[in-house]
Amino acid sequence: MGGYMGLGLQKWIYSRDPQKKMFKKERLKSFTALPKYSRTFILKPSIKENKKLNGLLTVVFSFLILSVFTFNHFVDYSNKQSQRIIKITNFKNLEAFNFLVNSGENRLRTNQIKMAYSEFKLAYNINSENKELNQLMIETLSILCSNDNKYCDELDAILDVF
Repeated sequence: MGGYMGLGLQKWIYSRDPQKKMFKKERLKSFTALPKYSRTFILKPSIKENKKLNGLLTVVFSFLILSVFTFNHFVDYSNKQSQRIIKITNFKNLEAFNFLVNSGENRLRTNQIKMAYSEFKLAYNINSENKELNQLMIETLSILCSNDNKYCDELDAILDVF
């Protein structure tokens, strides 16, 4: 293998200039300026803060919806309860009224006129619009008026209303 390099490269090897350098070395500068950094920073919320905020908003929103439904349910219940109370009160008043009128009529039959008048007066406080009761009151007061004048004043007051 002595002098033959093959592929025609031998001419290049023997004809090159040994003084000629293949790479030119540049001298390093003592200070090199860094390129200007033009990137701007924008504050962005972190993912953890966003999750906490979303969780808090979800809890508050859920609480508001739950409280609205609960309030509506409470209002409905309250209205129904007040209607039941009014109905029960009216029923008890009607029962008491009927009892007092019947008791007064029984006392009139047994000639206990003052007691009948007290029963009719209590029934009158419950329902002053009943015509039968008003007629019984007028009759009872007219009987009592013949004996005592203070009942005559009450009879006049009742007759003025009608």
